[in-house]
Amino acid sequence: MLIFDASTVWLEIPQDIQTESWQQSQTIAIPGNRWQAYLNQVCLHTILPWLQEKSGAIAVEVANSIDDCQFWELVNGSAVVVGNLRLILIPVEAMDKQEFRVPQEWIDIPSWVGDYYLAVEVDADEQEIHVWGYTTHHQLKSQGQYDASDRTYSLDGNDLIQDLSVLWVMLQLSTEVTRAEIPALPRLSPLPAVWLIEQVGNAAIVIPRLAMPFTEWGALIEDDCRLQRLCAYRRAHARSAEISAPPRANNLGQWLQNVFESGWQSLEELFTGEPDLAFSFRQSEPLEEWLRRVKRVQLGGGLPTVLLLVMLKTEADQRRNIWVQLIPWIGEQYLPANLQLTLLSTEGETLQSVESSDQSNYIQLRRFKCPLGRQFRLQIAIADMTFSEEFIA
Repeated sequence: MLIFDASTVWLEIPQDIQTESWQQSQTIAIPGNRWQAYLNQVCLHTILPWLQEKSGAIAVEVANSIDDCQFWELVNGSAVVVGNLRLILIPVEAMDKQEFRVPQEWIDIPSWVGDYYLAVEVDADEQEIHVWGYTTHHQLKSQGQYDASDRTYSLDGNDLIQDLSVLWVMLQLSTEVTRAEIPALPRLSPLPAVWLIEQVGNAAIVIPRLAMPFTEWGALIEDDCRLQRLCAYRRAHARSAEISAPPRANNLGQWLQNVFESGWQSLEELFTGEPDLAFSFRQSEPLEEWLRRVKRVQLGGGLPTVLLLVMLKTEADQRRNIWVQLIPWIGEQYLPANLQLTLLSTEGETLQSVESSDQSNYIQLRRFKCPLGRQFRLQIAIADMTFSEEFIA
């Protein structure tokens, strides 16, 4: 039988699932959609074995063969069938637990509707998944707030049931009214369906689900054959279309094999003859464990050159431990005032940022850990001048 051992669930993401999920997500052309696919695949393939292990005689399976990265660039979420009930898994990278947002497709497409909706937080840095609460379709439809701008239903986090042992009781009894009544979507004839697939099959369309009215979109993807054709169309278009490639990323895996992109030097090479300057930044532990590379950054506008210092080591769990600093150029005592160093996700989200004062002899980001293959960006900015570097862990 299915057993929940605690009121909330924490699951470790196996390394092989992280690696395979990342590799498969690379078939998607748009970085933001690629990351959404990665989160969904990690979520599904970590939670599914746990459900199977706990279910005993109750059958557990993925619904409608949606285990496809191209599907997840279209819609966030997965459906899992547990016995006669459907569980909808909605993953996000970070959750403040103030609200739970569910794409409209899981609420208003009749064949997609679930009984229970699980709020899943994916912590890629700590390699953990937290299932922190759940609700029903009926509650989302009747109490959720609909946002037309992104076509989601949201429910206040306090309205979710966070004790998953209650969910187990409901799954066993199967007597709770879980679904609200929703109208059927209009039928879509073959010719308009082909035209719509061609319209949103262009891999350069970042959010295809918002590119047409929901009634048309919902009718299109409710048909499983048309959904699969759309996924295949976008996959083929991504291979053939000439989409502008982002700047080449610095590959930290190659750094560990002593292969470096142009412009990166060792501290010893740069500070030949002035070794003390190489260690003018704060040290909290022996630096011999860290691979260190530095790059000159010319800000322009009469501002002095600064040095971007990236330090790297691999943890026992194979994640990259990364330490980033900005230090003054040789002969300069301080950094320019109001100089910002920012860590960004590939989607442009600010993850952390620091700014220099008028007497800063260095600034640094908090050290962070990345799973293999994770992409990020470092940005240096002052006034209207910006410099950035892309990295892959």
